[in-house]
Amino acid sequence: MRKMEFIGLQNEKMKVELECQMRNMRFIMLQNEKLKDDFVYQRQELEQHAKELEKQKAELDLEKKNLLLEKEKLKAQNLFEDDYSLNIQIDALKEELAEKVDELHDMESLNQTLILREHMSNVELQDARKELISILPNVLDTLTIGVKRMGEVDQKPFQDVCLQRFSGEDWDVRSVEQSSLWQENVKDPSWQPFKNMIKDGKLQEVIDEHDSKLKELRRLWGEAAYNAVVNALLELNEYNPSGRYVVKELWNFKEGRRASLKEVIECVTQQLKTLKSRKHRRREG
Repeated sequence: MRKMEFIGLQNEKMKVELECQMRNMRFIMLQNEKLKDDFVYQRQELEQHAKELEKQKAELDLEKKNLLLEKEKLKAQNLFEDDYSLNIQIDALKEELAEKVDELHDMESLNQTLILREHMSNVELQDARKELISILPNVLDTLTIGVKRMGEVDQKPFQDVCLQRFSGEDWDVRSVEQSSLWQENVKDPSWQPFKNMIKDGKLQEVIDEHDSKLKELRRLWGEAAYNAVVNALLELNEYNPSGRYVVKELWNFKEGRRASLKEVIECVTQQLKTLKSRKHRRREG
């Protein structure tokens, strides 16, 4: 009985801590969304202003060239009385051009500030994702949102083949051996079964179906096992190409894609509400 009470207290403590973390993460998300909106708006204004300044600069350069040509003509005609006036105009244009250059420098400085703020915002979002990845497996009970191990070879295709080929308990051992072997192959950075090709108008890295190891895998273990290894390779190439080891990611299993922070927090919040409702009904019962 004491053990059950202790477990219950631990669960309650975990729920309270989770609710606190969810509130903090919602606040971070709202701040980052506002920051991103502000950043997009300011960058658009910045780009528009920069275009206008470049246009003005080009016009000033052209006008300066025209004035210099006019000055040369006047000199050739010995019209010295107009030369003084022309010099004044050129000096005024030079001063105006210098002011425009200063404006451009200020805009560049603002742009660097915005880029730094965007980087800090992304760091905060990544920290929030890491925190959720560490706590979700213990608190989230759903088939929709969860944590997926990117780059991990699915064992089921190997289990299915071994179950058909081998009898008794031996099939299970064989399937573990094969899936482990191919997991090690996937992790091996020296194995690069990829090729570059133009896809959707862009140069992309795709699986090389003529790779000798993959051809042997398909021949010996079938299409399902081949697809399991290919999927693991593609996941690592996208999520951890430099390390080639399995990494955890927040995942929307229903739609087969990376889950957003908003989706995860909404899912956890809904589960907490469900748990509270069940607890309330038990007390009333």
